[in-house]
Formats: sequence, C-alpha cells, structure tokens
Amino acid sequence: MSYLLALLQRPELTVATTHAVVPPQDLPPLQDALALADQLSALLASQHEAVARAQAEGRASGEAAGFAAGQTRALDEGAHTLAEQLQRIAAEQAAQREELRHALVALAAGMVRRMAADLAPAQVLAALAERAFDHVVPPQPVRLRLPPAQVDAVRAQLALRELALPVQCTADDSLHGLDCVVESSAGSLLAGLDAVLEQTSQALATSLRTSPGEGAQGGTEAAPTRPATEPLGQA
Repeated sequence: MSYLLALLQRPELTVATTHAVVPPQDLPPLQDALALADQLSALLASQHEAVARAQAEGRASGEAAGFAAGQTRALDEGAHTLAEQLQRIAAEQAAQREELRHALVALAAGMVRRMAADLAPAQVLAALAERAFDHVVPPQPVRLRLPPAQVDAVRAQLALRELALPVQCTADDSLHGLDCVVESSAGSLLAGLDAVLEQTSQALATSLRTSPGEGAQGGTEAAPTRPATEPLGQA
C-alpha cells in the first residue's frame, strides 16, 4: 500500500515523502529543506503584500489623477461656456441700448415736428433763424434766405424780436417748408427745421452713447462730435 506523507503543506508550497520513517542521515537535509520552505513562503507572502500594496496605491493615484483631470476639464468647459454666455448677453444688451437710442432720438424728433406743426410756419422759421444768429461770430449783418411764401411773415416776426444784428430776409426758390439759410461774410449755415433736427439728433445720440455708467459696462465710447450748429466765421 502506497501513501504520501505531507511534511509541509501550504497554498504556495508542499513538501511530502512516501516514507513513514526518515533515516537519521536524511534528517538534517530535511530540516534544512523545511526551513528553506518557511523562508520561501515568507518571501512569497511579502511579495504578495508588496504587489497588493502597489496595486492599491496605483489605483488610488490613478483615481486621484483622473478626478483632478476631470475636474480641471469640467472647470475649463464651464468657464468657456460662461464666457460665451456673458459675451452673448453683452452683445444683446448693446444691441438693445442701440435700439433704445434710435427710438429715443426718433421720438424726440417726432415730438418737435408735431409741436412745430401746431405753430405758424413764420413763427417756427423766425425762432430757428434767431437761434442760428447766436452762432454768427462776430456779430455782423446777415442775410436770411427763406421760401418765397414765408419772407414777409418771417420779416414781421423778426421785427417783433430784439436781434443783436441786422437781418435782411430774401426769397430763395430752392427752399421749401421750414427750410432757411443764414448767410454772412463768414459763410452760410443751414438753419431749417430738418437740418437742426438732424444735428440735434446726432448730438442726442452721442450724449446717450456716452452717458455715465455705460462705459463701466463695456459700452463703446463715441468720438467727440461737432456742435449742433457751428459759429459762423470759425474754421
């Protein structure tokens, strides 16, 4: 009957013999073999622990690195999206402000036209001419060109006013409605309602565009514009 006697049995190493009795001369080598087996088992266990520890550390490091990279990518994408949204909102606000400027300018011009329509044309032309006279520098005799149908009425209106300079009213067939032109030796000035409203609208639009608070919001500043009417005689 054969049998196998296990002298050492572990998961990674087994020492066995088929002899029930170990001869005395074989005992020292056997003991050395068993001691070596114990050392080998301890070494294998240590290696297994080192491998397991390295795997755990690598996994933790990889997860941390992956999390950090993912977090950084998410933050970058979020910042990019936020910047795009802010740019879109700023563009929409700028467009809305520009539309509001045009609406306000158009409203103001419309109100002036409606008020002028309620007055006699001669009164409006006399007021426009007197306003233009303030820009004649230095004060000097001027000629006021008017639509032929308004010459006498405007002359009468100006006679009721205290003017700082002599005025000669003359007819100009090329002028109509509420158009008028102030002429002097220094030059000429369009003083009709349409010209004044256009100049005033430009000044109003510039004033709205450069109003306090808009520059702090990133609004575009406009270049300085010329006054609504320039003094005659200046370069």
